[in-house]
Amino acid sequence: MPINQQLRHPKESLYRSVCMLIGGLIWLSLGIFVLPFLIPLAILLWISEKFFQATIFGNAVHVNEDQYANINAIVNDVAQQLGVNNIPRVFILNSDGISNALAIKFLSGKYILLFSSLVDLLWEDDKHQDKIRMIIAHELAHYAAGHMNLWISLLIKPAMFVPFLGAAYSRACELTADRVAADCVKNQKAAVDAMITLASGSRALLPQTNKEAFIKQELLVPGFFGFLQEILSTHPRMTKRIIAIDSFYANSLSTTHGSTRSTISQPAYNQAELSDNMVTNVQNS
Repeated sequence: MPINQQLRHPKESLYRSVCMLIGGLIWLSLGIFVLPFLIPLAILLWISEKFFQATIFGNAVHVNEDQYANINAIVNDVAQQLGVNNIPRVFILNSDGISNALAIKFLSGKYILLFSSLVDLLWEDDKHQDKIRMIIAHELAHYAAGHMNLWISLLIKPAMFVPFLGAAYSRACELTADRVAADCVKNQKAAVDAMITLASGSRALLPQTNKEAFIKQELLVPGFFGFLQEILSTHPRMTKRIIAIDSFYANSLSTTHGSTRSTISQPAYNQAELSDNMVTNVQNS
């Protein structure tokens, strides 16, 4: 079941269309010259996945009903919400202090890697586990939104090498995944707290963190160099991601869904002020 298209970030649809057009034209121009390479490429991808499996099954912990059943339950619950039928295999990986999560797709296998430091940062003694649910939902959203579709990825691959276009599409996909995850979790505080914790890398400091003060740091980003940094990045700045999540909740129809767990509040900062001061960055994101 595809995601609600209203959750897809508008810029993703634009950039994807451009990438598909450019990618399609490049593949057509190459024509029969690429055909001899298709079978070797498929073999290479198959070998890559087998090496990946040899590494991940032997060096990480596979999440399933017998291992970390609480995380496995969250994965299954979120996958059902998002209509992901072929659920990716999830692993907890020793990250040596790096906090991250990855969605990886090979020819047939689908995987999500949760870095151990990320799990430690977001773990809480709460049955809902909404902060870690937000991250799991973000990674599953990449599958639900079609970002990991093999044929689409292959079609747009040439366009990803066009300067700035590939990074712009990637940033838009990240914003879509954030929106899908936020709609799935329906807990604004937990969604934003998860992002802020990733930014600070400190679980202990989260209760002392002023969200509005963190967001206003975006005003201190040098305009021209902030623009350069952004157009070269595959992910939006964390300040902008949190602004986008807050805006999504403020405008979301989730408040009409009648969820008893919905925790949605208006942002305490002046969005108009931020928008006026960020116009260069926003227009070019």
